[in-house]
Amino acid sequence: MVKAAARRRPAAKRVARSPHVASRRRLPKAWVINLQRRKDRWSEVECCLKRIPGLEFERFEAIDGTSQRIDGSEVAEVWSTAANWKYVTRIFEGGESCGYQVQELRLSPGERGCGASHLHLWRRCAASHVPSLILEDDAQLKRTFAGALSQALAELRSCRPQVLYLGYTQAAPWRRRIGPSVREAEYLWTTVAYVLWPSGARRLLEELPVDQPVDNFMSQLMARKKLRGFATVPPLAAGAGGFGCSFGGGAFGGLGGEKSGSGSGR
Repeated sequence: MVKAAARRRPAAKRVARSPHVASRRRLPKAWVINLQRRKDRWSEVECCLKRIPGLEFERFEAIDGTSQRIDGSEVAEVWSTAANWKYVTRIFEGGESCGYQVQELRLSPGERGCGASHLHLWRRCAASHVPSLILEDDAQLKRTFAGALSQALAELRSCRPQVLYLGYTQAAPWRRRIGPSVREAEYLWTTVAYVLWPSGARRLLEELPVDQPVDNFMSQLMARKKLRGFATVPPLAAGAGGFGCSFGGGAFGGLGGEKSGSGSGR
């Protein structure tokens, strides 16, 4: 009977482990956001993650904004660039004349799908007692990832962290130095890789709807000191999709247009 039950386990639940995983996991479990129609991306990231010592990871099927209904009470349809404008004009050449404008824009299907996908994992994290590592499927992790992340988590032990960015574009000076490899952050772009604690997940859920691209949404809470955010220095991950979210559309909305990411519908 035990063997029969084992054969009936759902094939959709795919958990993978690095061959180097010790009996006691040292790193937070990773959830990898991946669209069902992007099996190519899953194959690439799975191969990469299997090489990370001590990392357990599982595929999370992304919400496809081009074909699935997303509740407006969870992810809005329109957003204002006003808050993001403050940071764009600080770092872009030309400052306030760089071409980025304060305006209302429609969130693209890719942006809404990205936000909804992250939101689902926030709920999962909020219901747990341990932090989660959230990755987008174009995440490229450094070879030193395992050791560097362990070091960063040790440095944060007394800081009551809520989110730790592992891949980002910095848009504001660091608030303070925590240790050799960690800084407290004010505003960062991209959501390619981050560690989220249950308290941070609950804070994000309290602030719904996601009313702008998801990386802006998270950073606005950090800027307003509603979310305790930190970052590894240097970054431990990068994304092939550039700014924003790899599921289409980035933090700059009308400035750069929608990217041809895994959820852009192109």
